[in-house]
Amino acid sequence: MKKRILNIGCGNDTYGTDFVDVYPSRKEVIKCNLDEEKLPYKSDIFGEVYSSFNFEHLKNPGFVLKEMARVLKKDGVLILKTDNAGWWGYHNSKSRYKVHYGGYHFEDHGLEDKHYSLFTFHHLENHFKEAGLKIISSRIYQRDKLRFIITLINNFLNGTRFKRMAYPQIEIIGKK
Repeated sequence: MKKRILNIGCGNDTYGTDFVDVYPSRKEVIKCNLDEEKLPYKSDIFGEVYSSFNFEHLKNPGFVLKEMARVLKKDGVLILKTDNAGWWGYHNSKSRYKVHYGGYHFEDHGLEDKHYSLFTFHHLENHFKEAGLKIISSRIYQRDKLRFIITLINNFLNGTRFKRMAYPQIEIIGKK
């Protein structure tokens, strides 16, 4: 039997077997107000729940994470990717990454679709533990090509005690 994978906040991403988003972009995506509504699934049915760059857009991330854990089967895996609040590039309000300092929203989804939070490893670990999830792994990484000098700085920091500031994205994987 094929493993069911729920992709939460999927946008146009087709990874998974089931899809939920606040702003459905295709007919197979179920519309759900993730901050207020329970996920439209029974408990313990997914082998994997996946959410990529959605968590920072949520007003109530603890509620959503508990819902993700609820629909996971025992020993199911949750993969969450989000922006790294510790990344040095987000702390320069004059950089092109200043969008993390407020006013950030997507024009096509209205003024409500914006960043509400940024997370560090510690924040995500706290959320996962509160939702009853055991952390399997976590990493920081750079998903997009950035300018050469930024990549050079990121790679340098990765080899120092400031490693958690080295890259702009976090991936954390937990298990129920």
